[in-house]
Amino acid sequence: MGNAGVLDTLKGIMARYANTPGFRMSIRGGSSLDGLRSYNEWLAKRRTGSFAQYIGVFSDSASIGVDWDGLEQAVMEYGPFPGSDEVLDIIRNSDRPGWRKKYLMDLRGGNVYRWMFDNIFPLQRRVQVAYEYALPVPVVPVRADIDYGLDACVAATVYDRGLMQRPVSPVDHTPFYRLALKTNLLADIALMPSLEVEYLINGQWSVAAHGAVAWWSNDPAHKYYQISTIYPEARWWFKTKEPWHGHYLGVFAGGTWYDLERGARGYQGEGGFVGLSYGYMFPISKCLSFEAGLGVGYLYTKYREYLPVDFMGGTHYVYQQTSVLNWLGPLKVKFAFVWRLWDTNKRKGGDR
Repeated sequence: MGNAGVLDTLKGIMARYANTPGFRMSIRGGSSLDGLRSYNEWLAKRRTGSFAQYIGVFSDSASIGVDWDGLEQAVMEYGPFPGSDEVLDIIRNSDRPGWRKKYLMDLRGGNVYRWMFDNIFPLQRRVQVAYEYALPVPVVPVRADIDYGLDACVAATVYDRGLMQRPVSPVDHTPFYRLALKTNLLADIALMPSLEVEYLINGQWSVAAHGAVAWWSNDPAHKYYQISTIYPEARWWFKTKEPWHGHYLGVFAGGTWYDLERGARGYQGEGGFVGLSYGYMFPISKCLSFEAGLGVGYLYTKYREYLPVDFMGGTHYVYQQTSVLNWLGPLKVKFAFVWRLWDTNKRKGGDR
């Protein structure tokens, strides 16, 4: 899409005129319509910040999220296509602006939206740059094959992904993995295999489901190590350098079932718990990370105590009493390997 030439030109203008009185640069990053709104806003902000850092300026930048005005202009410039008049009517005249995306997705059974996804949306994944200066600042020479309209304003557009497939450039996306699979090494060492699945809603919020189970027994010695636990968790991420990498605070609640015996008195019961967690995750490769975390809270469990008694050639488990335990303190410790997958940015522009 000619990004390399445009970037070189913009950097040249910036280097030459940055300190000129009356010179001003503005950056506006946008995203296409497809995808979650919160993610599109995050993507536009990151796209703008990445470009500003590359070009060497950190002011007068803004992200616009989904660029509805730009979408309207792109539909008009592309020319008539089946459903284009209806698309423009939805964009301009919808009585429920928050539902415009749904109306477009439902238009003609989704055929129009799919066509726009392939032909219109790629042009929305971009950063727009404008240089302004007061005359009579001389016009800087630029590439002859690109018309920037250099009279009193220099304007250019850098596309994050165009209709053509091309190598990744400095303005392309970084991976945005939606899912993570984890196993707690401490639980695994304790012969209690664990699995966690976490879904990243956006750069700041995620939800997870944890599960672990150990159902071992050594019947000849009347030994039982049987315990299972499951709980969901919601997390808020902060001080993150990029998604999945940084600090988080979480809230969790769940239940547990167990039968524990080592050849003498046994304990069989169930319980519930609720707590708060803190953790930190850092990368160790492109798709792998390591996570450390701690959870504290309240546990309530009711259990039955029993004794294994040999009688007439068999073993009988004789009930002794029922007890209750209320616990306030640490509930979990985590040292986990994390495998990140499902890069949604592959669908929204770039790494193809």
